[in-house]
Amino acid sequence: MYLAIAVTVSVFAAYGTALLLLLNVVLLLFLLLRKTNLSILFFIVLSSIFFYIYSVISLPVLLEEDETELSITWSEDVKIDGQSLKGFAKTSTGETVYAMYRFSSQEEKIQFLALDLPIWQFTVKGSFQPIAIPSHAYAFQMEKYLRMYGASGVFQVEKIIVANENRRFLSRLLLKRKHVKAHITKTFPEELIPEAEALLIGDRSGMSEEMSAMYRKLGITHLFAISGLHVGLLTWMIREVLLRLTVRRETVDVCLIFFLPLYAILAGGAPSVWRAVLVTVLILVMMYSRISIRVDHLLALSAIAFILMKPYIVFQPGFQLSYLAAFSLILSMKILSRTSSKIKLSFLVTMITQLALYPVLLLHFYELSLSSFIVNLVYVPLYAMIILPINLILLVLTAIAMPIAEILFFFYTPFRLFVHEMTMMISEIPFQLWVPGKPSVFGILVAVIGILAFFVMYECGKSLIVCLPCILLPALLIHIEPYTEGDLRVTYVDVGQGDSIVIELPFRRAIYVIDTGGTVPFGETDWKTPERKFEVGRQIVVPYLKGRGITKVDTLIISHPHLDHMGSAHELVEEVRVKEIHISPNSAVADEMEKLVRIAKEQKIPIVEKKDGDGWQEKDVGFYYVGPQSDQYVGNDSSLALYMKTKSVSFLFTGDMEEAAENEFLSKYRDADFGEVILKAGHHGSKTSSTAPFIEKLQPILAIIQAGRNNRYNHPHQEVLETFETYGVPALVTAEHGSITVHVQKDGWTVSTAK
Repeated sequence: MYLAIAVTVSVFAAYGTALLLLLNVVLLLFLLLRKTNLSILFFIVLSSIFFYIYSVISLPVLLEEDETELSITWSEDVKIDGQSLKGFAKTSTGETVYAMYRFSSQEEKIQFLALDLPIWQFTVKGSFQPIAIPSHAYAFQMEKYLRMYGASGVFQVEKIIVANENRRFLSRLLLKRKHVKAHITKTFPEELIPEAEALLIGDRSGMSEEMSAMYRKLGITHLFAISGLHVGLLTWMIREVLLRLTVRRETVDVCLIFFLPLYAILAGGAPSVWRAVLVTVLILVMMYSRISIRVDHLLALSAIAFILMKPYIVFQPGFQLSYLAAFSLILSMKILSRTSSKIKLSFLVTMITQLALYPVLLLHFYELSLSSFIVNLVYVPLYAMIILPINLILLVLTAIAMPIAEILFFFYTPFRLFVHEMTMMISEIPFQLWVPGKPSVFGILVAVIGILAFFVMYECGKSLIVCLPCILLPALLIHIEPYTEGDLRVTYVDVGQGDSIVIELPFRRAIYVIDTGGTVPFGETDWKTPERKFEVGRQIVVPYLKGRGITKVDTLIISHPHLDHMGSAHELVEEVRVKEIHISPNSAVADEMEKLVRIAKEQKIPIVEKKDGDGWQEKDVGFYYVGPQSDQYVGNDSSLALYMKTKSVSFLFTGDMEEAAENEFLSKYRDADFGEVILKAGHHGSKTSSTAPFIEKLQPILAIIQAGRNNRYNHPHQEVLETFETYGVPALVTAEHGSITVHVQKDGWTVSTAK
C-alpha cells in the first residue's frame, strides 16, 4: 500500500510541482521509524523515481497548430447533440484529442447517427483551438478535463477527407457496448432504460439532470457506477451457473480471468470498474496458482497497474473515490469484524466510506449528502439483492426468452416505479445537503488529520461519542471558514451574453444576487437544436454559489425581465433558498417572468416591486435604487438600477439602461456626488448605453462589461470602448477575463479575474 501511495504522489508531482515529492520523503521517514526492511525502502525510492520520470515523459503536450490533417477514431462515448459531434478521439500516433465537428446538413447528421463510430477511422482537416478560460473557479474547466483524460488539446474538425473502416479487435469490442445499449433501448420499458444502461453498461447519459440531482442529494450516485458490487455479483452468478453445469473450477476461473477485462471495456472502463475487475482477476489468479497475497496488497497492485497504463487517471474523481473507499474498508477490517449484526455492519461500512471520502467529495463537488448515512442502509441492500440482479436477469431474458422477460417486467416495473416515487419523496425533505463550499488546503489537511484520528481512536476501543469531535471540529472549521472573510466581494459572473452579479458582504452578513443570466432562443427548434439545453443557472451561477459555500440568498434582484438577465432565475430559486425577490414596477406580468413568479409563489418567496428612491442599509454599506424613474415598464430603460456605497468605493449596477434612462438619471442626480464608482456598463457595452454625458458625470474609476465571447451583437461596441478611453476609464470584459471579482477592504480595493 505504501508503494501505491508513493507512486500516486510521484504522478501528482510530475503533473504539478516537483515539491510534492517531499511527501514521499515524509513517507520514507515514517517507514524508517517503523523499522521497515531497507530493501523495501529502496524499492519504494526506485519506484517513486521511475514513476515520476515516466509520468513526465508521458505528459501530453497541448498542441496549438493552425491547420493540420489528422487520422482520428472517436471513442464510443462521443456525443451527437444538435449540430455538433464532440468527444475524445485517438489519433493514428496514439495521442488523445478532444475532437469537435459541426454537421453541414441534417442528412449528414443522420448518416453519422447510423455509423458505428468506434470502428471508423477518419482522416480530417482542422486546427487546434485555444483552451477556453473557465467562467469561474468552480465551473467546468476544459484544461483540467483534458488533463484528466490525457488529451493533447481541442481539435476543431473543419473537413472530413476520407473514412475507413477499422477492424481492430478493441474497436469491435467497443461496438458491442453500443449494441447492448441498443438492445436495452429496444426491449426494456422506457421508464427502466436509464437505470438499466447505468447498471449494466455504465452509461449514465440517459439520466435526466433532475434524476441525477436527486441521487446526489441522497448520496446514492455510487450505486449507478459499476464497481465491486456489480463485478462481484456478475462473477458469482457466472461462477455458480458454470459450476452447476459441471464445468471444472479451474476452467471457470481461467474463463473469468479472460472475460472480466473484456467486461470492463464493455462497461465503459471507468476507474471503479477496472479497480474491481483487476482485484477480482488477481484473486482468481491467486486461487488458480495457489499463491497467497493480502487483499490490500492486491488493491495496491491494481492501482499501480492502472497508473502505469494511464498516469493521468489519478486526477479523475472516480479513481480517487473508488480506491480511497476500498482502502478505507480494508484498513478498517478490525472495526468491521467486531459485529455480527448485518444492520450494524451496513451502517459501519457506510460510515467508514462516507467519512473517508468527504474531503475529496468537498474538493470536487463542494457539497455532501448528510442523509446518505441512513439512506444507504436501505438502498445498498435494495440494489445489491433486488434491483441489480433483476436487471442482469432481464438483460439475459430479453435476449433469449422475451415472453418470460415480459412477465417479469409486468411485476418489476410497478415495483421500480414505487421505489422511484419513494425516492422522490425522501429527496424533497429539506436540509439534506451540507454545502460548505470548496475547502482550502488547510481545511482539507485538518479534515484528513481528524479522520485518521477518529479511526485510530475508534479502533482502539473508544466510544463513538468520544471519537466524534475528531470529525465534527474539522467540519465546523471548514463550515465557518467563509464566514471569517472580512472583505466585501462583488463578483461579475461570466454567464456569456448576459448579466449576473453576486454581492457578498463581510463575514457573510448578507448575500445579494443581481440577475442570473439565461439562454436566449433564436428561431424555431430544428435538427440543429441541442436536446440537452445548456442551463446557465444550474451550470454556472449555482456552482459559483455552492463553490463559495452560499446556500441562502437574502435578495434576488431582477433588473428587468429579459431572458439574458433572468432566464435562469427559476433555476437559482429551485437550487438555493431565496428570502426575497426585487423587480422593477409592473414587470411581473411579462411573459418571461411566468415561471419565476409561479415557483416563487409555490415557495412563498415575496416578490416586491422597487424603483428610484427605495433602498436599505446594512451596517456601513448602503443600497439605493436609482432607477427606474417611472412606474411604466418599457423594457431596457425600466431596468432596476442599484447604487451601492461602501466606505472606500461605490458601485453602480445599471442593468440594460440605455440613453433615455441615463438622461433621466442625469436629470435627477445632476448634483449628486457618487464618489469613486465602479460602473457595470449598461446593456453589455452596447452603443445605446454608456453615453458620453453619463460617463462624464460619473467619472468611474473602472468599468466592467458583461458580454459573451464571439457574441452575435459584437458587444462591447467600439464606440463605447472609445468613450471609456476618452475619459480615462479602464474597462474589463468578462468575455476576455472570465468572472471578475472586486475585493473591497476598509482602506482600498483590488480586482481578480478567472483568467
